[in-house]
Amino acid sequence: MLKKLFVFTVACFSLVLSFRCDRRPYGTTSPASASDGRFQLVVEEAEDNYIPDQLYVVKITETDGESRFSGFMVSAEGDIKPDPRNPRRYISLSPGELRPQNSMTAKYSERCPYSVEHAMASTKSFVKVYWQAPPPNSGCVTLHAMVSETQDIWFDSGAPLSQRLCEDMRQSDDVTPQLNYNCNICDEAKYEVCFTGIWSRNTHPLLYPENDWLPFYSDLIGASHSSEYILWAPGSFASSGFRELAEHADGSKMEAEIREKIGDGVRTLIKGKGHGYRKMGNPTYAFFRTDRVNHLFTVAVGFQPSPDWFLGVTRFELCQQNNTWMTERTLNLYPWDAGTDSGVSYESPNLETFPQDTISRVQMSTYDKKSPFYEMDIKDLNPFGKLHIRLIRTYHRRCKDDDDTKPEETTTTEEPTTTEENPLEPYEPSRYRSNDTTREVPLVTDPEADQDCPISQWQEWSPCDGSCDGGRLTGYRWRERYHLVDGVAVEKYDPNIDPTTLKEVPQYCKEHYDDFERNECEEECSDSNDGIDDFKRK
Repeated sequence: MLKKLFVFTVACFSLVLSFRCDRRPYGTTSPASASDGRFQLVVEEAEDNYIPDQLYVVKITETDGESRFSGFMVSAEGDIKPDPRNPRRYISLSPGELRPQNSMTAKYSERCPYSVEHAMASTKSFVKVYWQAPPPNSGCVTLHAMVSETQDIWFDSGAPLSQRLCEDMRQSDDVTPQLNYNCNICDEAKYEVCFTGIWSRNTHPLLYPENDWLPFYSDLIGASHSSEYILWAPGSFASSGFRELAEHADGSKMEAEIREKIGDGVRTLIKGKGHGYRKMGNPTYAFFRTDRVNHLFTVAVGFQPSPDWFLGVTRFELCQQNNTWMTERTLNLYPWDAGTDSGVSYESPNLETFPQDTISRVQMSTYDKKSPFYEMDIKDLNPFGKLHIRLIRTYHRRCKDDDDTKPEETTTTEEPTTTEENPLEPYEPSRYRSNDTTREVPLVTDPEADQDCPISQWQEWSPCDGSCDGGRLTGYRWRERYHLVDGVAVEKYDPNIDPTTLKEVPQYCKEHYDDFERNECEEECSDSNDGIDDFKRK
């Protein structure tokens, strides 16, 4: 019985694999001729792989300079794989979508799924149709072409009338690493995130707004959170607050939505100042905490003018597979579409998308000349911004199954490395942060603190760090303070204190009282004494 079942399963699988729709020319009874190489199918700009969701041009053309054809059909066929819910069944993965480029030359086929065919049997040397590549994780796709010279002389599939393309796994920099659902880091961590805008007339000249004072970035808004929380993600619908951010670069409503989830999937609200005219390239800084439950972070930046476009990363994993905190990462950011406005260019008039669409990558490689991405692949597009994430500090915490020994707090001190691949990497004040952790901390409680959340007074401001240009130094300064438990600064390392005697800072206090603050600063300087010229922004 098992043998018969196996034979039946294999037979069904072979039947699925060998299925082809009837691509014969209308009215013919003649079999297809063997391809003689005079006609070929080409996917422009694709070679042997495709970028998910990319729009491509598929071309059937003669190869000898003189041959002509009258009829054609192009079909897309996806990979076959076992159904994870029932291994005895097989499912077909998406092959993407074929559609006519010109309704006078091609139409959707009524005979075959995922196919287009000739609209008129006129003599031609080539024809073009569009192929929208399938979404990520769709495997390989085979494109087949049928070409007919006359009703009885036709060629079907096979080289060079077929091309197999597999998914290009080289993802954009702003695509998240694989999630770690078993994060077992007991230590908590503090991160610095820096957003620097790159969108400008020089980097993105096509259809850039004429008025230089119009473009601006919204505040950087986001959260550190657990794996159950989703602020935004490809394939999901934008919330009303997220819609305001994407369409109007206003993050206030989205900020309120995040605040409502603090303690319920959200650890820290992330917020950094947005920049506009003359300051578009200025870096924006924010800070957030992570732990073994809230080890992901999501951020977004709206930019105007645009229909509903934004930059950002979603559900970015900071807990690495070896259960250590990621120390540093620089990401290139490319535009996403919130799915709420159907405009195609920066200054398109408002055109509400109804019904609302899901969040997706902004349409690249489009053939709409009104789009700033006209005939442009994402791999050839300059990023619209950069995001730099840096581990500042870790706080040792006891796991529930640990013994009574609690190690001291550690501070990350390793200097990040600048690579030639990131020439636009912004100046980062955190590179020059003092690592002196032995200075005395006054234990005077800040009078503005809640009596249930005592915290030390702010320390003195650090010197202004930045680059000296024309006798003026523009940069940032920072200061710290420490949560107190029984009069002890528990998150400051002191070699004279037994770490097992220290108590935990209540979660409420961590979330409502910042212990790190940064401000912009400017002062006179001497170019000759500037010790950090190597890090001037170019």
